[in-house]
Amino acid sequence: MFDAISNTLQKQFCTSLNMDNAKPSSQAVAVWRAAHQILEQPVIFHDPIALAILGDAKSEVIDKLDLHKDPLSSAMRFAIAVRSRFAQDEREAVLENGVNQYVILGAGLDTYAYRSKHQHEKVFEVDLPATQAMKLARLKQQGIAPTCAVTYVACDFELDRLEKSTMEKSTMEKSALEKSLLAAGFDKNKKTFFSCLGVVAYLDLAAIEQTFHFITRCAPGSILVFDYIVDPKNLNEIEQYVLSMMSAQLASGGEPLKSFFDPQSLAQQLSSLGFSHIEDISPDYLNNRFLAQRNDGLRVGNVTRMFIAVV
Repeated sequence: MFDAISNTLQKQFCTSLNMDNAKPSSQAVAVWRAAHQILEQPVIFHDPIALAILGDAKSEVIDKLDLHKDPLSSAMRFAIAVRSRFAQDEREAVLENGVNQYVILGAGLDTYAYRSKHQHEKVFEVDLPATQAMKLARLKQQGIAPTCAVTYVACDFELDRLEKSTMEKSTMEKSALEKSLLAAGFDKNKKTFFSCLGVVAYLDLAAIEQTFHFITRCAPGSILVFDYIVDPKNLNEIEQYVLSMMSAQLASGGEPLKSFFDPQSLAQQLSSLGFSHIEDISPDYLNNRFLAQRNDGLRVGNVTRMFIAVV
């Protein structure tokens, strides 16, 4: 069984395509979102341009459907679909209340700004320069245009991070993220919705603290939705093995996993950073909300979890 798990993970994160130094995980996540549009009916997360934005990489879906039907691959794809659906639903809810500013941290090949029906909202897509350049090239190649105002913010979350992760020093210096967003026209005095999916695990603790602390200094009522990887000590044997193999595969592609959290300890850290309301989104909650009526039996597991934190 363990050999099968290792083999599946290697295939999931390997691609023959030239990524131009963009992170392989951004490609893998986009492929999973696209495969979900084909393999699951009804879909959990509807994305009509998930295949189109892949460009030539559509072959990673179309030519490998049998691979994507593997139980482990399906579980990973479901986790991506559920977190995307949850974040989008929360975004839509606050948008109705006038929160028009939206920051997507680690946007990758996210398609929200190219299918949004709300022309009055302003989206900031933040990602590493190479990943963002790859995305912009894909958009141009496929003729995909934004449907709302979108600003591309190239930023390394760990660039110029503080040597010591202390709240006292972080109040005196702006993080790379804050500097980049403000320079791009972001208004920290307006309520903002932040999504941060598939990012936290790749950052060191200092960068995470700086990022979240910046958000707490934005307008009261701003909201952060993010996911994270659970501390292996809280996982069962199979979950620990899957996480270990995934971590090794990602590290071989230049993306080592750096941060893991205990849910209760993380909630306390969020509170200490200054968030006024914190909600732990458990796998049971997500399964009951999105998957209870499905006949395929797939459910999200406990390796990754989500939080909502309100400023």
